[in-house]
Amino acid sequence: MKKLLAITAFLLIVAAAGLAQSEAVAEPPQFGDAITGMYSFVREGEFVQMEVSDGKVTGVVSRFKNDDPDTAEFVDQFFDQATLNGPKLIFLTKPADGVWFEFSGVVERGSGKTPADEGYWNIRGRLTERHTQTDGNTTEKTSELTLKSFPQDPVPASQDKQ
Repeated sequence: MKKLLAITAFLLIVAAAGLAQSEAVAEPPQFGDAITGMYSFVREGEFVQMEVSDGKVTGVVSRFKNDDPDTAEFVDQFFDQATLNGPKLIFLTKPADGVWFEFSGVVERGSGKTPADEGYWNIRGRLTERHTQTDGNTTEKTSELTLKSFPQDPVPASQDKQ
């Protein structure tokens, strides 16, 4: 009889632990200002510069205006709207020359070992590029894109004031 009670008590404990574990909800990771920095964009030489501070996201996309590398001009397109909710980043740029971008992605750790390495952070997602034509119609092109962080300078150690 004691054996039966011991087995029953053990099974109840195991069942209760299993229920408690299944009810626990994992919190999404919070990246905050750790992801502030520069990231690759669509083509070599283009980039996204982003700053996260106190939960607000600001930034700019610097891209080539045209496809001809000999006459390439940079166009800076500032974020019009941007949010970072846990690992999910969304931004929409202000239009420039009839072009604007919408990006929705997820922040994840990349292959870099430290922030001083390229690709320490990756933001993997979907980029939609929209063009307003001269007739007023809008075309769009959607593609998968991974924004990879550029190497960051190491933060110098603070020195004691004397």
